[in-house]
Amino acid sequence: MGLYVLINIIVLFAIIAVLYVMQKKHVNFTYRVLGALAAGLILGFILRKVYDMEVVNQTIIWYNVVGNGYVRLLQMLVMPLIFVSITMAIINIKEGGSNVGKMTLIIIAVLMVTTAISALVGFFTAKGFGLDASKLQSIVGDISQGASNYEGKLEQFTSRPVPQQLLEIIPTNPFAALAGMGGSPTLSVVFFAALVGSAALGLRKKKLEVFEFFQKMMQALHDVVMKIVAFVMKLTPYGVLALMVKFMAASDLKAFAQLGQFLLASYVAIIIMLIVHSIILIIFGYNPIKYYSKAFTVLAFAFSSRTSAGTLPLTVSTLKEKMGISEGVSNLSASLAVTIGQNGCAGIYPAMVTAMIAPTLGINPLEPSFLIKAVVIIAIGSFGIAGVGGGATNAALITLSALGFPVGLVAILLGIEPLIDMGRTMLNVNDGMITAAVTGKICKEADMDKFNSNNTSSGESENI
Repeated sequence: MGLYVLINIIVLFAIIAVLYVMQKKHVNFTYRVLGALAAGLILGFILRKVYDMEVVNQTIIWYNVVGNGYVRLLQMLVMPLIFVSITMAIINIKEGGSNVGKMTLIIIAVLMVTTAISALVGFFTAKGFGLDASKLQSIVGDISQGASNYEGKLEQFTSRPVPQQLLEIIPTNPFAALAGMGGSPTLSVVFFAALVGSAALGLRKKKLEVFEFFQKMMQALHDVVMKIVAFVMKLTPYGVLALMVKFMAASDLKAFAQLGQFLLASYVAIIIMLIVHSIILIIFGYNPIKYYSKAFTVLAFAFSSRTSAGTLPLTVSTLKEKMGISEGVSNLSASLAVTIGQNGCAGIYPAMVTAMIAPTLGINPLEPSFLIKAVVIIAIGSFGIAGVGGGATNAALITLSALGFPVGLVAILLGIEPLIDMGRTMLNVNDGMITAAVTGKICKEADMDKFNSNNTSSGESENI
């Protein structure tokens, strides 16, 4: 077995070597990511067909050093990037420039509206496919099985009402928030960074020398962090390669077949929401084809990595360098979208799960009073959903517990969770980018000449 694992490791490094040669020959970054994605799927399929699962599992353990290692590098960057980016965005606001408060309100409003729309899409799609928990129960057994595994999570969420979740955004220890601790660490860092930036901005007129010193210090820190981001971005094709091998080789394809109807319905809802995003782009004067050609690399990585938080550095870079959205809007939109208004995980998924359970309780999920109540709960519950794998499970638990519904279905659907989560995460990231585009246009912080250019490689990616 050890020999087979060694051979598989050598094959992975051979593909990595090919990708490295492509990099040295300056092959377009997007093409290399797409090639890595395709190579990963092919290699994963071969591993699945040639070896038994014991060899595959041992191989994946080694492949995880590349795939999970890359994701951990991106996650490592999230808190420092949010802090320096938002602080710099605020202190660089010119006198008489855009109001950061207005900008923030617009971003949150767009995120909430798109989440509510995605919840409606989830409800109607579930109804259109005739999904209900009783049908799924006949396939996988008693819907109550496995619910006990989530009692701890359920108690955690039901013990934190919405006012408490909002209160937890204010960090009692900002350094703990930077370390990822607390109820809503990402939003806490956003809050603290905004407070620091606003305080520094208040010194610009009264103590200019203090403000200028702080600005230079933050600029140096920002440059260092962005240099690290540029380095990590160079590793994207290798991370995507390993992640896709793992997906194809280790996913439960039997569960995929059993729950294919729910999987299909989920992707139909995701596609519908992408169409809604495209309509929003058209309304605000953007060309959807041009937009998606520039956003492809970001969405491909979000799809393969299943982490919108981990995709944050690439999201911000693409918004600024490819799409011409100002640094302030790009950083604030992308950072807030990590934990607020995730269309896939916190919109479509909890809506579809709720729509499946409602008929078993004698409730018509499309009855207006119930539908409005559920959509409001989903939109509010989307605050603080972590931009990492598993956020959809938390969002569903919040919604179901708020409605008083049983939560066992959440446990059952975990069998195909990785397959659905890939598309959901892509949609989450896309919503953050759409929000940035809309906000940039409203606040006159969008360079449309840059957006309409044929540049599909970000500044950091030119030499990647």
